[in-house]
Amino acid sequence: MATPRIQSVDRAFSLLACIARRGGSESLPTIAAQCGLSVATAHRLLATMESLGAVIHTSPGKYRIGLGVLELGRHASLDGLLAAAADPSLRRITQTITPTAHLGVLDSEFMVTYLAKATVRSHPLPTQIGSKLEAYCSGLGKVLLAALPEAHLDAYLAEGPFIALTGRTIIEPAALSRELIKVREQGYAFDDCELFDDLRCVAVPIRDADGQVVAALSGSAPAPRLPHQSVPAIVAELNRHAGEIGRKLYPAQPVCN
Repeated sequence: MATPRIQSVDRAFSLLACIARRGGSESLPTIAAQCGLSVATAHRLLATMESLGAVIHTSPGKYRIGLGVLELGRHASLDGLLAAAADPSLRRITQTITPTAHLGVLDSEFMVTYLAKATVRSHPLPTQIGSKLEAYCSGLGKVLLAALPEAHLDAYLAEGPFIALTGRTIIEPAALSRELIKVREQGYAFDDCELFDDLRCVAVPIRDADGQVVAALSGSAPAPRLPHQSVPAIVAELNRHAGEIGRKLYPAQPVCN
């Protein structure tokens, strides 16, 4: 049975969301109506949050997000939250799907940064949390490149040809462009021994509440343990874990019309 939600907390977060989205431009009656609350209820909640520093009262009937909320946000980072939210899934992936699992994001230099990793002792890989790798040659990287705006992707491809790390690395920009179109259409990437000889990898996107790709999740295994026919089942399991991670980070928001 699901834990019952506390109505007053739902209402308070709904008000905060409305104020944040409107930038303090809406009046109290308008905010209350958008959140499905009476003016009196909204006023009481806002008065409490004002006393806690969560909102500030800027003029009659007008509020803005307060320093209390900003201070809370200062102690968190998206990368840290991604890694924490993904850790249980990474460990389950190594127990049930592939011996190694990674979480990665794309930085401003189009490099993949490993935010989290789980692996079994019998399958060590030289990847380290915090290390960076070129994006074109891995499953994680191909998922993240495929999600780039067209202009950014064109700028990246213009830097090719790329360096071959194995005999199967895709190095020509035109070929990589076709591969990324395929990744975008099918919703996952397959690294067929392109990063390390005899290592295959399947990767899927993690999305935010608006459907935008914020990270990628992968499972890797020696090629004999990851035959082509196993890819659809692995994709389905990775997508299930990616969905769980996304819902942890971006849960359903309180109603704010």
